[in-house]
Amino acid sequence: MTELQPASLQPKDANRQLRRRLRLGEVLVNAGLVQKQDIDAALEQQKKQTGKRLGEVLVDMEIVDEVVIAETLAGKLGLPFVNLDDIEVESSAVAEVPFRVVRQHGVLPVRVDAKSLTVAMGDPLSIEALDALRFTCQKQIVEVVASPSQIREYVDHFEASQGSNEDFEDFLRGISAQKPGKPSPDTSDSDDGAVVKLVNRVIVDAVREGASDIHIEPHGQKEDLLIRFRVDGRCHDYRRIPSEYRNQLVARIKIMSRLNIAERRKPQDGKIHFKLGNTQIELRVVTLPTAGDNEDVVMRLLTGTGVMSMSRIDLSQKNYNSLEKLIRSPYGIILAVGPTGSGKTTTLHSILSEINSKERKIWTVEDPVEITQMGLRQLQVHPQIGLTFAAAMRSFLRADPDVIMVGEMRDYETAQIAVEASLTGHLVFSTLHTNTASETITRLVDMGIEAFSFSDALLGVISQRLTRRLCPKCKIEYEAGSVEIEELSGHFDSYVTDQLISSDGLRLFRAEGCSYCSRTGYYGRVALHELLQSNDDIRDAIQHKSTAAEVQALAEKSGMVTMLQDGIAKCLEGKTDLGQVLAVCNR
Repeated sequence: MTELQPASLQPKDANRQLRRRLRLGEVLVNAGLVQKQDIDAALEQQKKQTGKRLGEVLVDMEIVDEVVIAETLAGKLGLPFVNLDDIEVESSAVAEVPFRVVRQHGVLPVRVDAKSLTVAMGDPLSIEALDALRFTCQKQIVEVVASPSQIREYVDHFEASQGSNEDFEDFLRGISAQKPGKPSPDTSDSDDGAVVKLVNRVIVDAVREGASDIHIEPHGQKEDLLIRFRVDGRCHDYRRIPSEYRNQLVARIKIMSRLNIAERRKPQDGKIHFKLGNTQIELRVVTLPTAGDNEDVVMRLLTGTGVMSMSRIDLSQKNYNSLEKLIRSPYGIILAVGPTGSGKTTTLHSILSEINSKERKIWTVEDPVEITQMGLRQLQVHPQIGLTFAAAMRSFLRADPDVIMVGEMRDYETAQIAVEASLTGHLVFSTLHTNTASETITRLVDMGIEAFSFSDALLGVISQRLTRRLCPKCKIEYEAGSVEIEELSGHFDSYVTDQLISSDGLRLFRAEGCSYCSRTGYYGRVALHELLQSNDDIRDAIQHKSTAAEVQALAEKSGMVTMLQDGIAKCLEGKTDLGQVLAVCNR
């Protein structure tokens, strides 16, 4: 990682007169980067987009790249241009300036010492940004220039991962100063109650951190209540709350999810609909009585995320090409399998987005509807009134479908209807909670599905897992040792192994840790896949009710890349490391 060189960061007296005199359009035209007519067109467009700067409009119109603009202005003002990915952005520096100032002016503090604060400027011509920095920070401001989108990315990350700790501590002190009262349904209508604000704050912070689940864990009267978030598949401590608020906190969540606040002896399930800005969030709530007269709450966040294209779900080129061919079939069944939280729904919606067109009628039934797409007609199951997966499937067959997606094959009836639908000219997608692609086949046959019909219907099974992704800002490349080479070689034949190891040796990547990834070395998750495609051998194995091991052997013989092999390939690409791959592949 590149270090900021002190010699190049001495304060520059890029005076106000020069900044006022410079005009972005003139600078770019004089540099030969754009034509005058481009600037005129952008200025005309700017009139229709109130609040947008000329540089932003030029980038939106794809006339010039924002990095080129930033580098050009940096050169004109005699300031260094930096790629934020190549330097260490210090969290202590970010903490020097309030986030409202950082966001408003498109700046990012990157380094701090006793006398100065180094700040990356998205718009180095902005005198207002410089004045705001000098007003809020009593240190000398040392300017560097970075691309605005990079600055926004880092600001989003730091705001989500760090939040405002001091603000939260003040908030806790504020609610601790209030005497907790008796839980009452009246609090559902109160926006001023301390506990109401606390619950809202927890949900907002969970969304900002990208958490999938919130765990609320009381520990009796003597110990603080612990709140944990699950982020990227792992739980971490979020906050500790004074124990006297444990009952009120749980009661408030019960009220929000329309549960019985007086019932503390048995588990309850409910939902919360929460709005954050323009985003609608659904939380699936479960309460559980625990030892010591406590009551735990777990909330799963369903944020209604947008659709990811197939090119963004981490498929290898081989798997992408094979899956692309399968989903163009006019009829048959394609299954996405894996444990809860492995990304099956995301994968299916990515596939549906590829084949979603005006010429097709696509029906889906899900529990719940997590992702919505224009062009899909989506139902949510409601067992209380008889709207089950199987009931919806039967109705779909009378509703002129081309494609049907079933959220999960939970029982024989749903699976049997899916097979029948595929054999009558429909393309069917569904999920199953199985560990491997080959195990999926034997599971469905064991359910009682007629083997000959299923063998004709099956197109393929994609099995997947999510594992931790190496932080792109701080991962370190190194030469693998003999033990690692032997470990990797055991999963490939000798020819493939020879291809993997170049003349320079085998290069791998490991986690390091930086401020961007909160010193963990990992940021986000990467998907590992194996794609089993049906062929004559697989169909014959299904008809003869072969074991999962026999089906697996046939699939590998036909060229299937196993999930472990796919994971190792992603280790070599620097997306993850061997330890993470082995952890999810159960080796």
